[in-house]
This record gives sequence, C-alpha cells and structure tokens, in this order.
Amino acid sequence: MTTPTPQQAKDLLSQVESNQAHARSSDAWPLVTMLFVYSAAISVGILAVGLIEDNTIQLIILGAGGAWLVPALIVYSVKALSWSRRSTVLLCTWLPLTFVALFTAIIVDSFTPTSWVPFAAAGFIWVLSPIMALVGLRR
Repeated sequence: MTTPTPQQAKDLLSQVESNQAHARSSDAWPLVTMLFVYSAAISVGILAVGLIEDNTIQLIILGAGGAWLVPALIVYSVKALSWSRRSTVLLCTWLPLTFVALFTAIIVDSFTPTSWVPFAAAGFIWVLSPIMALVGLRR
C-alpha cells in the first residue's frame, strides 16, 4: 500500500465528509416521518383520554394510537440508511418528553376526569413534534 499524496488525502477527506452529510440527510426524513406519525397518534389518544369518560374506550383509543409506534419504527429502521448521533439524541430527548406528557395526562385524568391537563399534554406533543423535526432536518 502506498502513502497518498497530500492532494489524494484531501480528496479522500472531502469524500468522507460528503458521505457523512449524505448519510445524515438520508437519515433525517424517515426520522421526521416517524416523529410526526407517532406524535399525531399519541396526541389524538391523549385527547380521547381528556374527552371520553369511559376508561375502557380511553384505553382502546390510546392503545390504537400507541400501536402506530411499531410500524413507524419499522419504516424508520428499514428506510434509515444510517443511525447518526443526532438521531440518537433526538429520540432520547423526544421519547421521554412524549412519555412524560402521556403519563402525566393519564394520571391526572384518572384522579380528575375534568382536568385540562390531557389537552395541554396533547398540545405539548403537537408543538414538540415539529420542533424536534426541524432539529432532525438541520444539517
């Protein structure tokens, strides 16, 4: 193996940077799609918790919304060409915030069924999703 010339080394580094940028942009759209799908499904489920008095129907609608996580994760896993640090940080930020909002809404609604907290939690997720998507699309 021969030692590359300074120009060849510079070209190789440029190619590596280009490949990294391409991997990040290829990773972004499936992640954004997953964030939107799951955020929409879970926020509708939280709205059902706030609007419907019957606990069984609440759980059915919430479970139907939560079930969208599985296909969203499958599509993301199949279509994402790389798993970047940004994706990991984004998911490790978005998932806990979403679950805290979800569990807060459920717990508060179980003690105070006429509370405004489920609506605030659904609104929080509805606002959080595009913000996190923009972070995910940032280059």
